[in-house]
Amino acid sequence: MRDVFTLITERVLRDCGGEPICAHVGDVQACAIKNHPTYQVLREKVRLGRSKSVASLRLWESVGTLARESDQQEREKWLMILLDLLTPYFGGWSKELARKWHYEVSDIRSAMVEGALEAWFSLAGSMPAKKLLDTMMTRAFTGARGLVEAGSPETCTASAEYLITDAAHEEDSTLHASSIIDASTVLDPDADERIRGERAGALLQRMGAMSHARTLHDKLRRGCRDEANTPAITPAQMGRSWVDGKNLYYRISDILPQYIGFSKAANVVGLSESQASKMAGKGSLPFRVLWIGNSRAVSVKSLMRILGIQDSIVHPDDVENGASHVGGE
Repeated sequence: MRDVFTLITERVLRDCGGEPICAHVGDVQACAIKNHPTYQVLREKVRLGRSKSVASLRLWESVGTLARESDQQEREKWLMILLDLLTPYFGGWSKELARKWHYEVSDIRSAMVEGALEAWFSLAGSMPAKKLLDTMMTRAFTGARGLVEAGSPETCTASAEYLITDAAHEEDSTLHASSIIDASTVLDPDADERIRGERAGALLQRMGAMSHARTLHDKLRRGCRDEANTPAITPAQMGRSWVDGKNLYYRISDILPQYIGFSKAANVVGLSESQASKMAGKGSLPFRVLWIGNSRAVSVKSLMRILGIQDSIVHPDDVENGASHVGGE
C-alpha cells in the first residue's frame, strides 16, 4: 500500500527524471565536480543513521542549503529530497511501532514526516547540519509516539474495518467523504450486511489483495467448496441465496492464510520472538502454538480473536462492489 514515504520517493524520482543530479550546488554544469550520479545511486550511498559518514553529513548540509535558498520550485524539490534521504531510517522503526501498538503503519509514517517538517520550518536556517538532522529525526520519532499513545480509534485494536475510512484520503481513490457511512447508525440488517461487505472490499482493494479475493469468489460461484465450511445464513440472507441458487457467503478469514510463523505472531501482539518463547515456556503466552516439524506456527483465526478483530461474514457481490467503488470502476 502506498504511504507518504512512497509518495515522497515517487515525487523525487519524477522531479529528477533519472538524470545526473548535483547535490552540491544544484547545477551539474556549474559544479566543479564533473561526475555526478543519478538520484537513485546517490541515495544508496548516503548514510545518515548512527554511522553517519562525513561525506553524507556534508551532502545533507548542501541539500539543506538548497532547500532554503533556491527559488520556490527548486526549494520544494530539495526539501522533498531532504525528507527522502531520511525515510530509510524511519522505515524499520515505524513498522516495529505499528506491530507493537497494532496501529496502521501509514499513519505512523505520516506523523513522522509531519514531525520532521515541523522541525524544519520552526528552526533557524543557521543551525548546524548535524544538529538539524538530529532534531528532525527526534521530532519525527516524537510525533509518531504521540500519535500511537493517543489511542486513536482508527487503530487496529478494535477492528481492521476501521482502516476503510482512510480510503477517502487515498490519492488515486475516487471514494469521497459523502460515500462513507457510519455502520453503527444503520438499523436495517440487510443494509448493514452490504455495508460490511463493501467496507471489506474497499480495504482489500487498497491492500492490493482483491485478485486473491476474486479467485475465492470464482470458486464459490462454481460450487468448489466443502459445505461443512459454509457459514450458516440468517433469514435476512435467504433472499440473496435464493437468487444465487446457492449460499455464497464466506468469512473474512477464508481469504487469509490459515497459519503464520511464530515470530510474526509474536510481533502481532507486540512481543519479540525471544519474549514470546519465554512466555510459552511459562504458559503465559496469549495464543497457542502449533508445531510443524521443528517449526512453530500460530492460527490466524486465534490471533483475530485475541486482538478482537471480528471474523465477519460477507457476500462476494458486496465485497466486489466495495472494491470497484474505491478503484473507480
